[in-house]
Amino acid sequence: MSFPEVCCNTPPVKATYIAKGVRSKLGDLDCYFSGSKDSKRGILVNYDVFGMHANVIQLCDILGEMGFYVALPDLLHGKPLVEADLGKPEVFAGFCKSAGSWDAVKGSFRKVLGHFAEIGVASTGVVGFCWGGKMVVTALAELDGLAGGAIVHPALIQPGDMARVRAPLMVLPSKDEPDFADEFASMKDKPFFADCYMERFDDMFHGFCGARGDWANAEQAARANHAIKLLVGFFARVLAK
Repeated sequence: MSFPEVCCNTPPVKATYIAKGVRSKLGDLDCYFSGSKDSKRGILVNYDVFGMHANVIQLCDILGEMGFYVALPDLLHGKPLVEADLGKPEVFAGFCKSAGSWDAVKGSFRKVLGHFAEIGVASTGVVGFCWGGKMVVTALAELDGLAGGAIVHPALIQPGDMARVRAPLMVLPSKDEPDFADEFASMKDKPFFADCYMERFDDMFHGFCGARGDWANAEQAARANHAIKLLVGFFARVLAK
């Protein structure tokens, strides 16, 4: 299991954004929260390997403005991958076995889900970017109580991963990801398949909706906005059930 080459070699963009949410802790877990705590619909956001980038903060705020209560946990505890790690496949491989493994992050997932339950969130979804996509499909297979998940330009997805999910899944690959048609079709016999959705962004690159996206570029911003609208529509649908 490895990251796509483009993921190992493409740096994040330098972006500025004035956050609208708040930073707080759940025990020892740093989090960014956006939206109203009174919302009954929660979304856990799993960032890409570059951590708390301005783009993912902005995305969280957009989801919050659309009526969701959004939690962005710092799953890598202030130690994301950095530009100096690019071009070093061994670093990315080590990441998958250590800080980026499901064993390392599942406790933080459970902490956020517990927080949602405590404040009365009735329905929860998860969305992940790049490496976070792998975490999301794993969460949908292993954690109870999730109403749906979305993966955007996902990395590390293996044959059989989508077949294991237990809730609706939306898949938004870029031109740099595999075809995924067979993987997506593996869910067709699941009772929730009507709520699953896949749309390719073959005019965009891996990371366009995350830390590698230059949202000052009109074309990239438009495509990122389209992806975000798809996320909003998907979660509005599956979290309402």
